[in-house]
Amino acid sequence: MADLYSTQAAAEFLSRALPDEGDSAYWSSVLINNRRTDRAPVHRIPFCRIGKGAFYAPEDLARFVEFEKGRRVGNIKLSGPAAEALQAFGIGEGGSATGRRFEVAGITLQSDEVTGKPFVRLITTSPLMVYRLELEEAKTIAKALSDAAKAGEKVAS
Repeated sequence: MADLYSTQAAAEFLSRALPDEGDSAYWSSVLINNRRTDRAPVHRIPFCRIGKGAFYAPEDLARFVEFEKGRRVGNIKLSGPAAEALQAFGIGEGGSATGRRFEVAGITLQSDEVTGKPFVRLITTSPLMVYRLELEEAKTIAKALSDAAKAGEKVAS
């Protein structure tokens, strides 16, 4: 297993890699906010929970540093919408002008813990996201994907 950085060690790494941005206390706060699901950071840094701690892979932190350096023009940072567009396409994270790869980690049938109503959970990686799809939404998306794939097969042949 690769070495993982605690939040404090990750914050120190980021303060060394991006010294003009802030000290380790600043980066510790950024990392904590980055983990919050009620926030929409420009670049979500993947982390894993071990016990009550959050830990970061060095390669994920390096990708974030690359992203941060790449979105700067001199000392000017991109506006929220421009930065969001870069994130959506995965620019600086292995994506391109045609988009990022859709990496699905899992699709499972779940039941709402309160109502018992079934739904589909879709989990993607890079960025790590967990989606809840109502059954009709899942059927609509599955049909749209199938239709697009069939149209692509016709074009390719």
